[in-house]
Amino acid sequence: MFTDATARDQAPPSQRASTRRQMLFWLAPPLAWFTVFMLVPYGLLFYYSAGSVDYMTFKPGFSADNFIRLFTTAPYLPVLLKSLKLGLITAIGSSLVGYPLAFCLAFHTRSERNKNLLYLLVIVPWWAAYLVKAYAWKTILGTNGLVNQSLTALGLIREPLTFLIYNQACVALVLIYIFTPFAVLSIYAALERIPNSLIEAGKDLGASAWEIFLRVILPLSLPGVIAGGVITFSLSFGDFVAPALVGGADAVMISNIVINLLGVAFDWPMAATIGIVVIGMGLTLITVSGYIEERGRVRL
Repeated sequence: MFTDATARDQAPPSQRASTRRQMLFWLAPPLAWFTVFMLVPYGLLFYYSAGSVDYMTFKPGFSADNFIRLFTTAPYLPVLLKSLKLGLITAIGSSLVGYPLAFCLAFHTRSERNKNLLYLLVIVPWWAAYLVKAYAWKTILGTNGLVNQSLTALGLIREPLTFLIYNQACVALVLIYIFTPFAVLSIYAALERIPNSLIEAGKDLGASAWEIFLRVILPLSLPGVIAGGVITFSLSFGDFVAPALVGGADAVMISNIVINLLGVAFDWPMAATIGIVVIGMGLTLITVSGYIEERGRVRL
């Protein structure tokens, strides 16, 4: 009995040539897409990052000066670290807010009608434009917003509270609000795959509800938590609308710096350098999350 590889090797030359043509035919579209939309843009990023700007004119080169400047010159490194911090806060906050909702959706919503309704309420915010959702918080927390007007009408304050907006906490709040549905759906997908037989087995062995959650449900839902965290971190780390609307000067993020480099300073090499570093951070995050997920599977 021959294997597939042996059968291909012993096939007539015309048949082998026909098989290769068919493989090339099916592989050509994805390879072309990968080349045009992945390899070429990344190649251009490296090309620009190694160059320099002289009187708003790009000059090709082969230098690491832009990377050195990124990690040694203000405001690039502080803003990069600030973006990293806000991204992590958003990922953790979205997971903490989304997990109870996903848990309720997966285990405590028995009626199919109620489950569909709750699921619909999770995805309904996606129907609104991002800018509208971010601007809504500005009308709520602004000096003339809903919160300040309500407190003033109740006589609790005389002057508007200025600390509610234009700071990093406000940006984190807006980002958590906007990206929590991504965490909910990721966690819910993991919880939905947990067999009820495992939970019933834990009950039969005398485990409490808290023990079942810690020893069975939480470890098995870890891939969904990690996936949701990676998604929310990636989206919030590169966000520029929320910092522009509710952040102020104290909450400028790395995307705002890139926009200024491209549109005002015309420093394309520095913008490309930041892009490469951000991509590297994203790959590192995916690698670390994959390692954590694999370690969790091994322990199980």
